Amino acid sequence: MTAKTIKIGIVYPDLAAIRNVVNIDHGDYKAAYTAVIDDVNKHGGVDGRILEPVFAPVNPIGTAPADAACTKLTEDNKVFAVLGSATNPSCFLNTHAVALVGTSVSPDQAKGAKAPWFSTSLTDDHNLVKVLDAANKKGVFTGHKVAVVGQSSDATALHDVAAPELKKLGVNVVQTAINSAPTTDVSAGYQQYGLIASKFQSSGADVVVAVGQAGTGWPKALQVNRSSYLPRLVAGSFNSLSAYVADTSGNDPAVLEDALTGSSNPPQTVAWNHPAMKSCVALVQQAEPAAQINDPITATAKTPNTWVSPTAACQNVSLFVAIAEAAGTTLNNTTFNSGGESLTNVIIPGFGGVPLHYGPGSHDGDGATYLSNYDTTQRKLVTETEPE
Repeated sequence: MTAKTIKIGIVYPDLAAIRNVVNIDHGDYKAAYTAVIDDVNKHGGVDGRILEPVFAPVNPIGTAPADAACTKLTEDNKVFAVLGSATNPSCFLNTHAVALVGTSVSPDQAKGAKAPWFSTSLTDDHNLVKVLDAANKKGVFTGHKVAVVGQSSDATALHDVAAPELKKLGVNVVQTAINSAPTTDVSAGYQQYGLIASKFQSSGADVVVAVGQAGTGWPKALQVNRSSYLPRLVAGSFNSLSAYVADTSGNDPAVLEDALTGSSNPPQTVAWNHPAMKSCVALVQQAEPAAQINDPITATAKTPNTWVSPTAACQNVSLFVAIAEAAGTTLNNTTFNSGGESLTNVIIPGFGGVPLHYGPGSHDGDGATYLSNYDTTQRKLVTETEPE
């Protein structure tokens, strides 16, 4: 960083590197970020400083590419901050004291951090609490016996987040269980889920809260074990439940009937139609008229997901600029952290005009939760258009 420039790193998945393995198209990340950053610079940059992007595409396979990108950005180019979703946040935050914008960092990953991080996506712990609160407001737990299940990696979230929150809400929790089978032993995992299901059924539990990875493991095990015990499922992780719904080996609609989950990401009808998002995407399209940016609202399963890259660029650059401007002319990790925590009503493209609120305990924006219900007719998760 100089008096006239701020060097920022941009990380994004190098999908072209794995096209022979899986054909996924998010559009041109570099072109999208360049267009948005050029527009910021055109309007004076950040407090008179021009943004200088350094791009680091990351092959999603293995950990070495992510570590190499970290070295490139922090040691070779000495960027002030990194935008995008970093799969190795500790390399930036702990090892090199470089701020992250756009990466949701868990409490364990944040331990020992020497630089701040900010994101628009709720952390898993915060999302879990908001899903439980929203489900409780919907009456999902009223008059029911509830059991809570997780895998070994979810033990902390189950005991320190889910259990206390359900107790606070006055929910009748009759059983909790952790599936301790090694993740490498799939058969043992299914067998242990079967034993857990028997205990839950004996306790009279008719609603099961699946924490973290259990959002995939629990329903899959019921399907594989051909269980006749099919309690209503509330998954604390949208990504975990959606992974089971999208399982190419098939899912069982009976297992998913009335299943509920949620996340801070609104449905595409809300996100894509948000005026700030439409304006930003138009900016990218104008800069790259030949680039195809598909509409996610009308997209089918075979439509390339080319809206992902402009969405990431619009949201991450918008958040970085808001924080940096709030930090003031003296820009360092301390002022950047203070600037971010001072943003109590920031509007980010794609969140439907619902403001995000940052602070000492909410570097993830403390956004609203959008509940998703499994539709047995469409055989997919359908997200509500109104936030909780």
